[in-house]
Amino acid sequence: MKLRRELRGFAVFVAALALGVVAPDTYAQQPTATDSSGQLAEIVVTATKRSSTLEDTPISITAIGGEEMQARGLASFNELAESIPGLAMKTSGAGQTEFDMRGLSAQGGNSAVVGFYLDDTPLSAPGNSFNGRVVIDPNLYDLNRVEVLRGPQGTLYGSSSMGGTIKIVTNAPNPAAFDVSAQTTLSNTDGGSFNYGMNAMVNLPLSSKAALRIVVSDSRDSGWIDRIVIANGDYPNPTNYVAPIGFTTRGNVAAAPVAADFKGVNDFDLTSARATLLLQPTEQLDITASFFHQQTTQDGLSQIDSNPGTNAHYQPFDVPEPFLDRVNLESLNIQYRFDAFDFTSATSQWNRTERLVQDGTEEVQWALSFPNAFPLYVNKGGWGPEDPTYELDTTQQFSEEVRLVSKGDSPFQWIAGYYYSDFDSETDLFITYLEGLTNLGGTNGFTQYQPIKIIQSSFFGELSYDLTSQLKATVGARRYSFTSTLENSVSGAFSPTGNFTVPVVTGSTERDQGVNPKFDLSYQLDKNHLLYATIAKGFRPGGGNQTVPTFATDAVNCEPSLQTVFNTTAYVPPVLTFKPDSIWSYEIGEKNKTLDNRLTINAAEYYEKWNNVQQSVPLACGFPITDNAGDAHIYGAELEVQAVLMPGLVLSANAGYNHGSFVSSSFGTSNGTLSIPSGDQLQDVPNWTSSESLAYRRAIADQLNFVGRIENNYVGTRIDVTYGINHLPSYDLTNLRLGVEEDHWMAMLYAKNLFNKLAVLNNALQYNFNTPTFNREAVAQPLTFGIDLSYRFGR
Repeated sequence: MKLRRELRGFAVFVAALALGVVAPDTYAQQPTATDSSGQLAEIVVTATKRSSTLEDTPISITAIGGEEMQARGLASFNELAESIPGLAMKTSGAGQTEFDMRGLSAQGGNSAVVGFYLDDTPLSAPGNSFNGRVVIDPNLYDLNRVEVLRGPQGTLYGSSSMGGTIKIVTNAPNPAAFDVSAQTTLSNTDGGSFNYGMNAMVNLPLSSKAALRIVVSDSRDSGWIDRIVIANGDYPNPTNYVAPIGFTTRGNVAAAPVAADFKGVNDFDLTSARATLLLQPTEQLDITASFFHQQTTQDGLSQIDSNPGTNAHYQPFDVPEPFLDRVNLESLNIQYRFDAFDFTSATSQWNRTERLVQDGTEEVQWALSFPNAFPLYVNKGGWGPEDPTYELDTTQQFSEEVRLVSKGDSPFQWIAGYYYSDFDSETDLFITYLEGLTNLGGTNGFTQYQPIKIIQSSFFGELSYDLTSQLKATVGARRYSFTSTLENSVSGAFSPTGNFTVPVVTGSTERDQGVNPKFDLSYQLDKNHLLYATIAKGFRPGGGNQTVPTFATDAVNCEPSLQTVFNTTAYVPPVLTFKPDSIWSYEIGEKNKTLDNRLTINAAEYYEKWNNVQQSVPLACGFPITDNAGDAHIYGAELEVQAVLMPGLVLSANAGYNHGSFVSSSFGTSNGTLSIPSGDQLQDVPNWTSSESLAYRRAIADQLNFVGRIENNYVGTRIDVTYGINHLPSYDLTNLRLGVEEDHWMAMLYAKNLFNKLAVLNNALQYNFNTPTFNREAVAQPLTFGIDLSYRFGR
């Protein structure tokens, strides 16, 4: 299998090389953000649902053009996110990433805090996945740009954009030109092996009023994490047993005899295809139909055991842990240009399936909470490889947005629209036990079916007026309503009743409606200096929790923890629910171009009041729940600087500072006995992020240029939650690219994680029970070096 994959990668390389050899036209790849005059290039964005330049848009926004992304060698949004101020991520790899922004974390709740869009399609995350509010991670080849909007975008983008919005904008088909491009990467990962990637694009003019654009990708990254199976019967006994909670120290798994060592199990495969058809029946009408498919697979997770902290996961039994993420998306966009305004209809439908397997044998031993269970469990054969714990997440969404956007140079501008979405997400969790746990009376440890349905509808609009030639005022509002319905059906040893066959069925419904306003005032000092101030509100729907065990052994019984948190006498249906949370944001900012557009300085400061924070609360039984934990205040700043230091040499630097803490707390009922002390840090958000890069381009021969780039990205300390509160160390990663380009091709040598650092990105929740003995830590890819070949012609 491995040889076949490597031969496939070599065939892809040969095909791309052949394409480059016959390229008859020109292709100049810009490794920096400069234009042909040596000035910093202007980027057109649509953050406000109308076109404007980045420097003229009164929003704290980072925008990166498609050519710059390719010059930086960015294959996924995860790689790009590391260099964007104010943006944090909780990730276990592509397709397993949750984004947070400006101190707002999606650790709790059923909805994200950062909106994620592919063109006009909102890509909502699964509702109650143990894997988190993880977004689809589309391949970044042949994009027009990426826009990252910081701060609440509730007026134009609705719920789940209370922290900000990420927009991935693809290149549109072009009826005026035939265009082909291809890219091949070949590399090697330290501790892993051979990697390859292939991307190709073709733009086919079908007539003067129609075109088809097709983009395909195929890539494979080798794994570097081992799955080590310890010899049967020799798995080290845990130590320091404390009744009734269980063991508090892990056995010395690193010194145990090894039965099997599966190398590089977290290998990663991606295939994707995107096809877009553009029809222009008249000069006023554009019809764009798109289809997107992507599938990613891994043979194992990109996670190591925190104890002992080597690049490995240790198991008493041979239980593989594969991951699958498959998405299909169809969209139809209709735009008609009237004389006074543009009409747009954006219709989309997509479905997504994620399947993730996780071995939970050791966590189950902790949960059983009696000292002699684990040796007996191991020696009897216990859990066979045919019955691992697995989670299946299926998500689908239909959405429709219609909007009218004014045109012309009138001092009065407006936007009006309507949005509707029907979101369905089901999380199914299966924990099966065989002969090792027959003393519990059955093999069904825990079976859960948990569908969530969220229906939203809203009317939105913005009005802008030029009070003077320099001063503009904007007011906006979004009138929203939503209904969130959650059902739970659970059975098994660790269900609330401990019944193996008869499920406990519970449910909850949350409804809310309201208005998200926005007020913005911008002042153009001159053509190069913009000042602005914004007040905006964002919100996120409420919902219901998973069902947690209140039966079986003492450690697995969550009822004492629930009594502590909610001051209840028993945990009974209906499901414990949490209310919507919302945020008011107050921001001032400036955008400055100077030195003949060879220096830009963009800065913003903000203060946020986060009410009824949806927070993940760890329980002593190993399960987390979500509750409205209280109110928090957040303040911070972002700074972005780009400077042409000399012809061909561009410095880019940015930094983001964020301080978020609780100012009050209340769990469940007003008489709750557990509180978060004032000043406690918010989850998953680093106080500091920064990124610095130098990009250089110099002619070394006729039509031949030397190009290079070095980049360093820093992420500060954070906290996250598994069994308890974890403190994560800061890390920084350095990337290097050096090479040459001619008119129609580019060849680059590159190194990612140049200094081969072990960077802990976050701790991942266990699917069975979170335990105090070890965490699963998601870690960054080690040093990876290789070559990147790009070709284009026909532009």
